[in-house]
Amino acid sequence: MKKLFLGSIALVALSLGTLAAFAAERPVPAYTPPPPPAPVYTWTGCYIGANAGTSGGTSTVSTVAGSVVTNGPLLPPSPLAAPPGTQIADSFNLTGFIGGFQGGCNYQVGAWVWGVEVDGAATNKEGQAFEVGLAPFLLGSQNFIVQTQERWLVTARGKLGWTWWDRTLVYVTGGGAWAKIDSSEFLAGGSPGNGHQESTTRSGWTVGAGFEYALGYGWSVKGEYLYVKFDDWTTFTTPPFGVGNISPINVKLYDNVFRAGMNYKLGWY
Repeated sequence: MKKLFLGSIALVALSLGTLAAFAAERPVPAYTPPPPPAPVYTWTGCYIGANAGTSGGTSTVSTVAGSVVTNGPLLPPSPLAAPPGTQIADSFNLTGFIGGFQGGCNYQVGAWVWGVEVDGAATNKEGQAFEVGLAPFLLGSQNFIVQTQERWLVTARGKLGWTWWDRTLVYVTGGGAWAKIDSSEFLAGGSPGNGHQESTTRSGWTVGAGFEYALGYGWSVKGEYLYVKFDDWTTFTTPPFGVGNISPINVKLYDNVFRAGMNYKLGWY
């Protein structure tokens, strides 16, 4: 019995020693830290890009104090009986294509993004309307056309945005605007002598809103709306004027710009 007890103790000791030796020889797996969280996109940085879209607006042309009608080289101009502010034609719409380039910088604090942007675009926007009868030019004035054409548009704006998720930015924007505008008055189907055109560069202001989505690798896409109002101006102040033209005249113009674009963030890597 004593021998059986001692044998059992020896067997248990041998088993424990074997397990300890096996545990000592077994490699312990290295500690693997959890993967880092996905990086959050930041809008901070500068960018360049391009845009294209459509542009519409409304123009109003009216008389000013001292307006006259040019009768021809042998006759003196005829003063208008219409008072200042009388519309030469009904307000008319302008439409056309617009496209150009932009550049700017953003700075993000939390969910808010502040920025500045400058853009320049070419446009073929234009509109025209037949004149209404104005004394003393009642007969034949309905055959004359007034026209407003916009050649290019530049804006410089501030931006305030909010990140809707980390890759979507919605923003409001506003600032100054400048454009080259041509004003014309001519006889429909008439000779070149029955017409006059003057160009001017006008300033104004703009407000709008838009959104931008970051695609990755520095690229993003955007959509934007701008309302642009130019200062009123007086044109047809430099003779000679075509026969039948009313001069000088006052012009009003505002724009509605809808465009889409793409930006590339500089130094995104």
